[in-house]
Amino acid sequence: MVIEWKSMLFVLVVLGIMVGVVKLLEKKFNLKAETKRKLIHMSMGFTMLTFPYIFTSTWSVGILAGIALVIMYLLKNTGLKKTLGTVLFDVERKSLGEVFFILSVFFIFYLSQGNPVSYSIPILILTLADSTAALVGKSYGKNKLNENNEDAKSFEGSFMFFMVAFMCTLVPLLLFTEVGREETLVISTIIGLNVAIIEMISHTGNDNLLIPLTSYAFLATHLTLNTHDLRRNLIILAVMYVIIMIVNKIKVFSKLATVEVLVVGYLTIILYGLYAVIPPALLFLTALTLPRLNTKEKENVYDSRIIETNILIGIAICGIVAITGWKKEFFMTYATCYSMHLIMNTYIRLRYYFDFSDFKSVVLAVLKGLVCIFLPSMLIQKLVFGEVMDYVLIFMVVMQIACGIAAYVSRANVKKEEFSVDNGYYNTRIILALTIITGTVVYITNMLGA
Repeated sequence: MVIEWKSMLFVLVVLGIMVGVVKLLEKKFNLKAETKRKLIHMSMGFTMLTFPYIFTSTWSVGILAGIALVIMYLLKNTGLKKTLGTVLFDVERKSLGEVFFILSVFFIFYLSQGNPVSYSIPILILTLADSTAALVGKSYGKNKLNENNEDAKSFEGSFMFFMVAFMCTLVPLLLFTEVGREETLVISTIIGLNVAIIEMISHTGNDNLLIPLTSYAFLATHLTLNTHDLRRNLIILAVMYVIIMIVNKIKVFSKLATVEVLVVGYLTIILYGLYAVIPPALLFLTALTLPRLNTKEKENVYDSRIIETNILIGIAICGIVAITGWKKEFFMTYATCYSMHLIMNTYIRLRYYFDFSDFKSVVLAVLKGLVCIFLPSMLIQKLVFGEVMDYVLIFMVVMQIACGIAAYVSRANVKKEEFSVDNGYYNTRIILALTIITGTVVYITNMLGA
């Protein structure tokens, strides 16, 4: 294990100097909190771009990330907050952006194995596109995209994000790789559109983690594709966009919620496969049907965070599958996760909007999850992978029944009047626990079978 202390010291000194410079500018020009934050953001980003050239060890970057997190903690939670800490922590909104930034740099360096192009494009997008979009959106953003309690987003800011992300991908690919011009244009367009949407739906600073990770995922999965496959993916993205715009006519979803569905669908396809989009699509199509929305439900507008609570675990499984290649082994675990979300959502609807009894709500919710998502997924498993493990499927059915019971037990934590974000995250924690149990059983079963 090689620890490159000199390189680590160089980075810490440079960042320390930049903090001092921004502090001086703050005193001289009375900089706004967001301006100071973005200056530090860009300074960190440009400094991190040197990593492939000054570090060869992932351990060194990991230790540096740990030191940086400790420094951030001290700046935020000690007396330093009123002095040096003002350059980062003067913003009123709640944000973990600085923590996510540090973590994302480590993850991208680890995933790219220090490859300059694969590493630099996600960091460039995070450094330039995110900062530019924020400044343009605040200064010139007039066409607001956010609704309800979603973070403020504008068309102008998002369009600028797309343009900068497009250029941050296009230029490095043209200058430093042998990727063809048409392929480079298509890849840059796909990455620019998708990460712009991800920036739209981000909140509490999680864009500092989501933007680089998804940029890397899109880059890694598209660089190996030929021209025909890239054109096909662009057509798929366009068709999905048209479908989402049609769905947007249903006023029960916010604008950001509908575009979130678009990027989730495309991300699922490239990480797992076209067939893998069926379980989340079935959840999206059936969650607010069977039974149809009643008058009180039509008053609700489900925002991007509600959608987020329903797709987090599924996207995480897609990422695990993309890294491990365990598509066959984990498909039914993946499908069961979405089935359990449908069970939770249906229980809430039947119990609180249709006034069904607890027992009837649980039974019908479990049946709906099994019929609408689990059984179709079993057919996909059989058609795509050629086998279905009966005893494991029985265990998955038990887990879905357990999810229905958990919905009943946790009913005191569910507001009667709405699907709230807090309720969504509470239910997601329950589903996460059941999914981890299911995935563990599947993994052990496969290991023993092998």
